[in-house]
Amino acid sequence: MSTKSYIYCDYAAGTPCRPEALAAFAEFATGHYANPGAHHPLAYIAKKHLYDLHDRMGRAIGADPREIVFTSGGTESDVLALRGMLAAAKAPRNELVISAIEHHAVLLEAQRLERAGARVHYAPVSADGVIELDALRRVVSERTALVSVMYANNETGVLQPVHEVAKIAHAAGAKYHCDAVQAFWKLPVNPKEIGADLLTLAGAKFGGPKGTGILYNEMTNRLAPVIIGGPQEWGYRAGTENLSGMAALAVAMELADAERERAWPRVEALRNRLEEMLSKALGDNVRINGAGAPRLPNISNISFLHIEGQAMAIQLGEAGYCVGLGSACAPGETDPSHVLAAMGLTWEDAIGCIRFSFGPDITDEQVNGLADLCVANYKHLRGLG
Repeated sequence: MSTKSYIYCDYAAGTPCRPEALAAFAEFATGHYANPGAHHPLAYIAKKHLYDLHDRMGRAIGADPREIVFTSGGTESDVLALRGMLAAAKAPRNELVISAIEHHAVLLEAQRLERAGARVHYAPVSADGVIELDALRRVVSERTALVSVMYANNETGVLQPVHEVAKIAHAAGAKYHCDAVQAFWKLPVNPKEIGADLLTLAGAKFGGPKGTGILYNEMTNRLAPVIIGGPQEWGYRAGTENLSGMAALAVAMELADAERERAWPRVEALRNRLEEMLSKALGDNVRINGAGAPRLPNISNISFLHIEGQAMAIQLGEAGYCVGLGSACAPGETDPSHVLAAMGLTWEDAIGCIRFSFGPDITDEQVNGLADLCVANYKHLRGLG
């Protein structure tokens, strides 16, 4: 089966690279290949492009070019935010606070910091997957160096009250890091409006090349580098600058920002239709996780009760539909989700989870076909006919 024969419903894991981004990558790879750190005419031209690209990426989120640190993607940006802030923090601020539903890039780095001696607090969430603000207030204190709470959950699409989280962090004198990897493209993302001191984006989630991302770092922050060996990226990330990747990412950010309002209302309507069709056909045998909270327009996390989600995903894949089981970055591909566990789901309910995440290319016919297949496959797997 060719790539065009598949119907891709896993945009939360990765998106196709935009042709315009690929063209920008090729232009810079072949035409602006000099090292910006060298000292000759082509290097000086590259250095000017380096600043211009930081400016373009910054303008897409309302930031100064000096506040943009180019990285290899969301994971590196998250690690730099957490490890960098904790390493630079001064006593008594040696504590980290995160939500219980953070992406593994944040969760596993928090656990690593905990093993290294930092104290980490894990704020709980409601049954719909929204952080409990009162619980957050109880663990944020004068000892807190950083609060890290995502904008939109990568598994359920549930939105977090980021403005309130920022206020809680700042009231205690702590910094706030927002992983906005899933939110950008679908929602306006401006760290200064949110109140984020640090913010993570990943190009692979909105049509940029994989291996590209940024960490917004408010310019008054004290941040220790994780990768050392040179002064690049304002001293926060050593290594010869990837101008090609920056150019592609800048283009993808600009296009994603420009098409946001027209791209997603139709997708949200189709996502809602899928959930309605499944609920009508299967009733109490399906649970739409996070449905009681504000969500991104393209993600639907559904537990098919009494079956294994992996079995459903395999059958859908054989019919040409590519869907997810949860986070594509989970340590064990078939492990029940820590996000769903934090929301109170049992192991049995969590193991039946499927994540559908649509792009702007999804059609009415494809959604109708997906719903019909899910119903037929569920009945087959349950032995119901």
